Amino acid sequence: MLRALHTAAPSGLTLTELVRATEVARATVENGLAGLVEQGLAEEAAPLAEAPRQIGRPAKRYRFRAESGCVLGLDVGVHKALAVVCDLSGEVLGLRRTAVGPDLTPTERIAAARSLGHRTLRGAGLRADAVRAVGVATTGIVAADHTVALSALLPDWSGTDLAAGFRDTFGAPVVAGNDSKLAALGERWRGGATDAEDVVYVHVGRRISAGILLGGTVLHGRHGAAGEIGVLPGSGWHTAHQRMLQRWGTPEALFDAVRADEPAAVEALDDFAADLVQGIAAVVLSVDPEAVVIGGGLSRAGELLLTPLRAHLAELCLFPVTVVASQLGDEAAAHGAVRLALDRVEERLFATGG
Repeated sequence: MLRALHTAAPSGLTLTELVRATEVARATVENGLAGLVEQGLAEEAAPLAEAPRQIGRPAKRYRFRAESGCVLGLDVGVHKALAVVCDLSGEVLGLRRTAVGPDLTPTERIAAARSLGHRTLRGAGLRADAVRAVGVATTGIVAADHTVALSALLPDWSGTDLAAGFRDTFGAPVVAGNDSKLAALGERWRGGATDAEDVVYVHVGRRISAGILLGGTVLHGRHGAAGEIGVLPGSGWHTAHQRMLQRWGTPEALFDAVRADEPAAVEALDDFAADLVQGIAAVVLSVDPEAVVIGGGLSRAGELLLTPLRAHLAELCLFPVTVVASQLGDEAAAHGAVRLALDRVEERLFATGG
């Protein structure tokens, strides 16, 4: 019954509709609803304003109380921390960010993210005890026990137990993952790949990395390192961004020159896309996704970057693949962390065993 109410429209369901959805007796539905109302997970909803007038009292409607709790998603990076608070239906209630530096110790970085989480909750009018789960996205390889196994960008971050760092603060279960992997989850949930089950997300910025979804589920691999093709020198990912900066100073300068149709700039952007596509094609040929989402700072170039990427990818891959720009920008990983936390909450809410 709770699952049926959770997936229903905000207007809720009548008793008759719940009986039909759950295929159990009306008396059982009535008893179950009483328990859900007592737990604060459901309540009687207002009658539909647009419903036709009828003789007698309108049928009672019940709805899932998405406001009965919330989840917190955190993106803890090298240069920024970002927090998103959502209710149990995934509606965003608050979003805040703060700058952090690469020189922070792991303790200081976690403290900054915790403080940001509390400020975001307060800004949404919520207390920490409303949090049902916390999702954490971060740079580096994150193991199944939510510990950072390896971080090239933040060497001191390796070995950090993210679950322990946030569990006591918010009094809720903590689930954590690599930021590119969770960005893929975020884009599939509410971004540029909502119609796809198999997705490759490529972060293109100061660093280049990838996250993979298969069947809508994050592909982690045995050590949490699935998709880390950028460590292969032959992929061209290591030096592509650096070579572009050496010649043009900033990505914006290159893109401005491309818009001005400068031949050298057009050639440089095509070379950059050719370097990127070596790694992207390797992932596409490995997992055969429905969509490739380009995220990170350079995704703001839009079609300037996507057009040569599509052309080079078509030359290397066996079948066409959709290539789109991120719709969530630098918030993608935080939204993926929210989705991960919601998955954890829903597993507990809808559990029927033991």
